[in-house]
Amino acid sequence: MAFLTTSNPSVAERQFSIDKNEITIGRDVNNDLHINDETVSRSHAKITKKNGKFYLEDNNSRNGTLLNNQSVLQPTLLPDQSEIQICEVTFIFSDGKVSRGSGNLEQFTVAKGIGHDPTSSSSAINQSSVMFDEFEESGDVSASVMSQLDIPSHHSRSDNHAKPEQKLRALTKITHALSESVERDEVLTKILDFLFQLFTEADRGFIVLKNDEGKLEPLGFKTRGARTDEMVRISKTIVKTVMENKHPIISSDAAMDDRFDMSQSIVDFRIRSIMCAPLINSKDEAIGVIQLDTLKQSIAFDNEDLETLVTVAMQASLAIQKSDLFLDFKRAQSIRADLELAHELQQRFLPQSSPDTEEFEFFSFYRPMQQVGGDYYDFVPLENNRIAIIMADVVGHGIAAALYMAKISAESRFALATSKTAVEAVHKMNNSLSGLNIDRFVTLALCVLDLNTNKMTIVNAGHMPPILQKSATGEITQLAIEESGLPLGIMEDFEYESIEVQIDPGDQIVLYTDGINEAMNADGEQLTTEAMIEDMASGQAKSPDAIGNLIRESVARHSGRHPAIDDMCLVCLGRQP
Repeated sequence: MAFLTTSNPSVAERQFSIDKNEITIGRDVNNDLHINDETVSRSHAKITKKNGKFYLEDNNSRNGTLLNNQSVLQPTLLPDQSEIQICEVTFIFSDGKVSRGSGNLEQFTVAKGIGHDPTSSSSAINQSSVMFDEFEESGDVSASVMSQLDIPSHHSRSDNHAKPEQKLRALTKITHALSESVERDEVLTKILDFLFQLFTEADRGFIVLKNDEGKLEPLGFKTRGARTDEMVRISKTIVKTVMENKHPIISSDAAMDDRFDMSQSIVDFRIRSIMCAPLINSKDEAIGVIQLDTLKQSIAFDNEDLETLVTVAMQASLAIQKSDLFLDFKRAQSIRADLELAHELQQRFLPQSSPDTEEFEFFSFYRPMQQVGGDYYDFVPLENNRIAIIMADVVGHGIAAALYMAKISAESRFALATSKTAVEAVHKMNNSLSGLNIDRFVTLALCVLDLNTNKMTIVNAGHMPPILQKSATGEITQLAIEESGLPLGIMEDFEYESIEVQIDPGDQIVLYTDGINEAMNADGEQLTTEAMIEDMASGQAKSPDAIGNLIRESVARHSGRHPAIDDMCLVCLGRQP
């Protein structure tokens, strides 16, 4: 029976059996295969079976369907072990056929609890050095002998060559066992254990896989009767041949096989009969090999054995890919948890409430593009009945910008506490950040509101100019444009300027980061500051809350479903009429 395999948590069934001629896939719970992901269309795709073959079809979904990284534009044949991508969910398709070489035997399932063959001799975990001949310039590479199996030294092929029905039972067991295994070490151990049940004439077996750097590593090894101090050596010549050609090989006497050019390593290792099969992923790339060999000249593998090994290799490739997907999933879960914690911590850096004053009202809005961002705002109470309003924007976004934002939070409060003027505070912040020698700058607008005089002092360090709306005339102006200096962190000892404005009853001031005015729609058009001013000039909003919500609605209306391209931060304050 054919099936789809995935490790994505959006799908309840990790292995879904295709038990009828058509299955539907989508977000709607009425689909045969339900994906709990908002990016997936309600009726996204379907798989149909015709004349014994399976076809994938996209149902005009919003985000499309990929088959082996190619868009599905019409009903497309599904090859075995192909990769289906539906938004963030990846499936591996298996047509369920055990053997490609003869008979196309259907896959069977058995009960859980597969372990070592009870008829086999005892096994134990031991350590052994493993060396790849000429694989690494540095010489030795070590791995574990996952298990060893002692058998009488006088065994013969006729006594130990598994019968077809025994191989079929073992293949059934390995198919079922690997479908339930997700940890790579467990997968490799089971593969080798079952191979030694299948091939009782094998003296050694190993699995080699490419690591993240593309280098080959022996990750699993199993021997019969090996000593704990035995040096196990693997021929580079054989593995290289299989990896490059992506075809299995069999040899009754490797030491005499001209395909290996009389490799001295093969002679030295006493390798006689060998079988080696490639492990091929869904992208048709060789990711490693499985090899079995014998050290006895009287025993030789045959073509039937090679077909069986290839079948196991196909199942092993699927299981290894699944274990890698599971590992990626666990890593993503860990990163997601860390980001959620970082998001929570970053929110603690931001004001938890607005200043409580009799004459002034405040509105604030903060939305990072990702879970954490580089925008920052703060309300800092100062001596002599003053309040500092800070608006800052770290260049870039994400984790690096968020870390820098935390630094700015500490620096700004320290500078304000130790400075007599707003200009002096910005000067201290700039020198401190410039001294870090980090290739990252910060735009900042510092507004110090004197509640005694209702005057505001503004210092602009390369930030978006604050917007002032006068209640008496309705006039709207952008403040501190000519006085704007360099962003923080670019040049030490830069001289900043300040301006002072009177805040009359009913006047409103808007501070914002460029994620607001540069919010983009699907056509690549920005909202612009001019559009924000036009909304304010309409006279619909006359309080900080009303103006803040008016601008938020304008951003949402302009952007539509287009994702945010930057963090957004908005602070509005106004004097009561």
